[in-house]
Amino acid sequence: VMDMEHELRALRVQLAEKSKHSLLLQKEVVVTQMNGVDQPSESIHVLHVGKMRMKLCKGKATIAKEYYSGLMQLCGVRGGGNAAAQALFWQAKKEFSVVLAFESERDRNAAIMLARRFAFDCNIMLAGPDDRASLGT
Repeated sequence: VMDMEHELRALRVQLAEKSKHSLLLQKEVVVTQMNGVDQPSESIHVLHVGKMRMKLCKGKATIAKEYYSGLMQLCGVRGGGNAAAQALFWQAKKEFSVVLAFESERDRNAAIMLARRFAFDCNIMLAGPDDRASLGT
């Protein structure tokens, strides 16, 4: 537990420094689910986490591009074994959601922390579906 806390603390410092010098985080991901439907393809997509919005692209095509809003949901995937630690649930808007698999748990956590920080700077609290009740929204 102490190692994990130390790693999270180091990651927060690293992200704080990175956010000062960079406008976004860009990570390669695999879409494992779209709108609740499993995706058999293992093609590489790119997730952009910016100061004002998040964007998911495949090649030059934009799959989703949404500004942070109170309707957006973002959280790590719970359950499902080891793969869940590397997966992220993103509901960009009411009619569009994806589960994205990252190369590592660290990459997934960095994306969540940075998106939540940028959203907070826009006066938006990003949370997951199970977190909404505790936020009172």
